[in-house]
Amino acid sequence: MSYLVLARKWRPKTFSEVVGQDHVVKALQNSLINDSAHQAFLFTGTRGVGKTSLARILTKALNCENLVDGEPCNECDSCLSINNNSSIDFQEIDAASRRGISETKELLETIPYMPSSSKFKVYLIDEVHMLTKESFNSLLKTLEEPPPHVIFMFATTEFSQIPATILSRCLQLNLNSVTTEDLRKQLSLIYSKEKVKCEDSALTLISDAANGSIRDALTISEKIISFSERNITSSVVREVLGIPDDELIQGILKNLKDKNSEELFKILDEINNDSSIKSIFINLMELIKNISLTQFSNIKKDSFDPSLLEIDPGILQIFYQLCLVNIEYIDDFPDPKGLLEMTLLKMLAFDFEEKKNLIFDEMPNEFDWPRLLNELKLSKVFSQHLMQSNAFINQKDFILSLPQEKKVLINDKNIKDLELKLRSMLSVKDLKVIVNTNYDVLDSPMNIKEENQKKNNEIIEEKISSSKSYKKLVSELNPKIKKFDNS
Repeated sequence: MSYLVLARKWRPKTFSEVVGQDHVVKALQNSLINDSAHQAFLFTGTRGVGKTSLARILTKALNCENLVDGEPCNECDSCLSINNNSSIDFQEIDAASRRGISETKELLETIPYMPSSSKFKVYLIDEVHMLTKESFNSLLKTLEEPPPHVIFMFATTEFSQIPATILSRCLQLNLNSVTTEDLRKQLSLIYSKEKVKCEDSALTLISDAANGSIRDALTISEKIISFSERNITSSVVREVLGIPDDELIQGILKNLKDKNSEELFKILDEINNDSSIKSIFINLMELIKNISLTQFSNIKKDSFDPSLLEIDPGILQIFYQLCLVNIEYIDDFPDPKGLLEMTLLKMLAFDFEEKKNLIFDEMPNEFDWPRLLNELKLSKVFSQHLMQSNAFINQKDFILSLPQEKKVLINDKNIKDLELKLRSMLSVKDLKVIVNTNYDVLDSPMNIKEENQKKNNEIIEEKISSSKSYKKLVSELNPKIKKFDNS
């Protein structure tokens, strides 16, 4: 017999073998036990979580001759024919290659015929979102009133691309990404059956790398088993998948914290494999996330050097954003390591305290209150009140001056909202808004706006007055220039 890959060999054949989808399994089994199965099912979820596997199990259960508590027996002729892909009453269609209206019409022409040896004829359309608009439209009437002997099952990774008219006719079952713990348990079971030795730390690395997909976990396992000669260690997994060592990631963040560029680039010199660069970004972001969660919840999410908790939370957020922005370019960038080096240099050059000081040192000279007021996006009424105000920054105090009649209209909620938005915009977490009545009408946004409009009108009048066409009109008709009002 030819070799069967792990993903096919360990494909679940009963509901009890399905991993990480208990909510869907329970719903399907209850409908089978109560004999209330729907006639159109839609399985949605990311790749490799069991959409088509569940559809095949459900097909067996619907046609099984010895169904027990909603589980197919896998021994009757119907179950065996589906397992062997020889059932003529079960059609599995790939919508990516058969997406056109002609193929859909051919399928619909077979629907009136009764099943040859089963209770139901089942049509499973995989990646159904690939069907054309015309194909979807041709399915509508049949989906709404299907013959009693026909059941449709759809599977898709792109739920948002399916028309609402189709969704409304289907029982939708959303499959979750499989948790790392469930992946660990399943891989441990499979490895023991396959007589593969695996360290616990290596099992965790493979489960994390699978990113919620059983199929990906088994595909990765296939590659590692071949490389390791059935003895999987964490060092082998890191080498095969290009996963950086935890100490390397923590070393990068420590040297960023200490502004130690020499040691930082010694670490980077050790990285020779461009395929590991993306993993470095991902693992650095994971470490930053765990440190941030620990800082705010006091629950340590992972094992890391306690000294990393000393990094300012604001700086961690900026580091995370820099990684998030640059990781998008990794796959297409000709020099991945250079991109990593420049990202780390940005982190190294950033100084949170200098940034705050820069704001307070320079803002009074260049402070544009009308522009800032427009960018703050406050409530309409509050913004109108602040059009008659003055503002400037003194250290960490934001001084807001209002006429007495306007000050009494401003409540604590308005001030709190202004404080929060200013803190976010100016990157100052403890900025305080202080309100007084030292109001100077000349510096208010409203007066500045009116002065600007007046200047604009004067410029327009001057340009019109100097126009030869206008001079000719004046000499002939003696008109007057109408004042422009942009308010």
